[in-house]
Amino acid sequence: MRVFIAGASGAFGSSLLTALSNAGHTSVTSDADPAHRSSFLSSVAELQADAVVNLLGTSTELPAGFRELAPVSRLRIEGSSTLIAAARLLGASRYVAASPFYGYGFGDHGDRPVTETAPFGEANDTRNDPAFRAIRSSEQQARAFGAIVLRLGHLYGPNARVVPPISRRASGSLPVIHVEDAARAVIRALDHGTPGAVYNIAADEPVTWRALQEEQARSDGFAAPVALADSVMRAIAPFASQIICATSLRLSTDAALRDLDFTAVRR
Repeated sequence: MRVFIAGASGAFGSSLLTALSNAGHTSVTSDADPAHRSSFLSSVAELQADAVVNLLGTSTELPAGFRELAPVSRLRIEGSSTLIAAARLLGASRYVAASPFYGYGFGDHGDRPVTETAPFGEANDTRNDPAFRAIRSSEQQARAFGAIVLRLGHLYGPNARVVPPISRRASGSLPVIHVEDAARAVIRALDHGTPGAVYNIAADEPVTWRALQEEQARSDGFAAPVALADSVMRAIAPFASQIICATSLRLSTDAALRDLDFTAVRR
C-alpha cells in the first residue's frame, strides 16, 4: 500500500514511517505546507497513493497557551480540507485522521471509561471554543470523506526536547499512548478500520502527569521535573494547565480491540 502522510515531521510521524516500512508499505510525503492549499495540491498532483494519513496537529508536547494553539487550530480546519482534496487527487480510497484526547473536554470524567459516543469537541462558551471547534471540524470533514478517526491519548516517546513542569497537587490520570503503539494503531486502521468509524487509542491504564514526566526525565537523562503551584501553572500555561491540573480521564478502547485487534503494548 502506498500511504501519503501529512504531519510526519515529529516523533509520531517518524515512528509511523518506520512502522509502515517494516509492514511492507511505501510512504509518500510532500515538503509543501498544507496550510498553503494551492501549492500543496500542486505538489501532489503527479503523485499516487492508496491511503492518506492526517497527523496534522499531533505532538508529544501539549500546547502551553492559546497563542500557541491558534495556528494548530487553523491547521486542523484548513489543513484537513486540503488533505481531503489531496486524497482525491492522489486516488486514495483510505483515510486515517488523528484527534487529541482532550476533545472530550476538561475536568474529572470519573472512573468509568469514556467511549467514542461521548460528546467530543463541543464548545462551552470559554476560550477553549476555537480549539474544540477545530477538532470537531477536522473530524467531521474526515468522516464525511469516509475516514477512520483515531482519538489518541497523550503521545509520548523517547528523546523528548524538554520535560515540562508538573503540578504539586493534581492527581488526575490521563490516557497516554507511546508513539510506536500509535503508529501500529494507524496501520491497523488502514488495514481493518471501518470507514467513518471512530476509535479511542490509549494504553490500558491511564497515568498521572507526574508519573509520566518523572519517567520521561529518567529515560532521557533530564533532571526531575519542576513541581509548580496550580496558580503558577495556569499563568504560564493557560491551556495545558487545564489538562495537567484539572483533568482526569480514562478512555474505553474496547472498539479498537474489537474492530482493529489493537491493544497497546508499550509502557
